[in-house]
Amino acid sequence: MRCPCIRVLVPHIFVALLLWFVAPDNAQAAAQKSLQEALDAPLPMTGSGPKNPLAPQVPDPRPPGLKAAPAAPTRNSTATTPLQAAPAAPADRIAPAGRTEPTLSDMIGQMIMIGMKGFELRNTDPLLASIRAGRAGNILLFERDALGGPKNIESPAQVRLLTARLQKAAPRPLCIAVDQEGGKVQRLRLERGFEGGPAAAVLGAGSPDATRQAARRMGLEMAAVGINMNFAPVADLNINPLNPAIGAMQRSFGANPHLAALHAIAFGAGLVQAGVVPCLKHFPGHGSAREDSHDSLPDITATWQPTELIPFQQAILEGWAGAVMPGHLYHRGLDALRPASLSARVLNGLLRGKMGFAGVIVSDDMQMGAVAKAYSLEDRILLAVEAGVDILVFGNNSRMPDVGADEIHAVLLRLVQQGRISPARIALSFERISRLKQRFAGWKP
Repeated sequence: MRCPCIRVLVPHIFVALLLWFVAPDNAQAAAQKSLQEALDAPLPMTGSGPKNPLAPQVPDPRPPGLKAAPAAPTRNSTATTPLQAAPAAPADRIAPAGRTEPTLSDMIGQMIMIGMKGFELRNTDPLLASIRAGRAGNILLFERDALGGPKNIESPAQVRLLTARLQKAAPRPLCIAVDQEGGKVQRLRLERGFEGGPAAAVLGAGSPDATRQAARRMGLEMAAVGINMNFAPVADLNINPLNPAIGAMQRSFGANPHLAALHAIAFGAGLVQAGVVPCLKHFPGHGSAREDSHDSLPDITATWQPTELIPFQQAILEGWAGAVMPGHLYHRGLDALRPASLSARVLNGLLRGKMGFAGVIVSDDMQMGAVAKAYSLEDRILLAVEAGVDILVFGNNSRMPDVGADEIHAVLLRLVQQGRISPARIALSFERISRLKQRFAGWKP
């Protein structure tokens, strides 16, 4: 049965956009009212729904001529659509012998992504013990630390050895992630022996198929050294070219929402073809912000435009096979109390409920100033999980104090024991994460 959720949201988006131009003096209030109506409108009952929860069968709202170019077939690939996930890995890659029934501790561990220090992992490193015990299910790597020194990436050979050691220690496959957008934001750089790739702004000036090919090359380079998740592409629109986090860094494919959507979808398709999980960011759109969320919480209430949802919605309509990352962004009309990254109204209400995304939500770094300066560690974890986040990212690469995987795990476990987070909620995230890992772990392009 076709999911009608897009019929609820899209009319409000474009009514708001029309009001934005027709009545500029009252545009902000009108757009905010339209957004409020979109959020408050109940979803129609849809019956049993589509079999693939990552590919809701809804009408394509784009005008003719703006459909994504078909992806070229890849080696050993049977994909027929640009964002079809890799074939499922054998079940024992996800549930090893003797561990068919995960414990609560196991499930919590899968929700944690942690940053580490150094080019190698020593036997005495506490992180290695956390991984072996299943208390850290995912790892984030950086090239340099916040103070400018080296962090985790020295050469292809070194990264390959590091990721192999990490995976060998883990009872379940790890998602090992980097930010490899291309241009100014990439961890696998030329000076470290990698090819890298062009910035999104450069790719956005070309064809979506060229973007797919560039992302596939980047993905194959990541996969060759054991990196299986990429915090890319950026789906933010270049609304404010002076935006210090997006526009000024050439991280956006452009200002046109439909073209940006095509390039983001193509980028994701290229990564999928290489066996790498893509991650669409930063929902509901960081492109209009004036501030950088690494330092403070951007207030996008007066600058955000409803069309910033279009790349995310179109990717979902195409069957987005990867994850989605919300931004640490505040919009009073979306949630007057919480930033998007900690808002159940934005994530469970808008992204999942109205827009139909059923996959993994990965937090932006929970140590960014936007949230770390205003919320305690426990509050950040509690609010993010309540909002719908599945994987909590602590990169340990900021001026904030480092936090260990065991500490995060203990906070989550305590919140469950106190009844503030239900075991069923943990199990739901575990199910989503396991489904994602089954689709990608062990698949070779």
